[in-house]
Amino acid sequence: MLFYLIIFVLSAGGIVTIILRNREEFAAFNFANFMEGLVADAKAAWHSHLRERSFTFLEKRLHNVRILALKAETRLFRAAKTIRGIKERNGNGGGANGNDHGNGADLNH
Repeated sequence: MLFYLIIFVLSAGGIVTIILRNREEFAAFNFANFMEGLVADAKAAWHSHLRERSFTFLEKRLHNVRILALKAETRLFRAAKTIRGIKERNGNGGGANGNDHGNGADLNH
């Protein structure tokens, strides 16, 4: 904790020193104008570079998620097919092995 307190004191001291050396600039500084310029610059950067890059990044990630979902779906279908095969081999298939269990599924026997 002492380490962070020392860093805080040194940082605050550096800020005060900068303000004292540049009193005229600090007194003339208008934060609202500074923020308006900063927002305008951020909007320009967003529309010129970051917007397309973020959409491309998002598109790639969604494509990867879609592939993973399709792989999971395929695995689920294969698991269901395997379970269905085990069920039919055990004679519980409802007519798959000639066992219709009285449900009328196979009338030709």
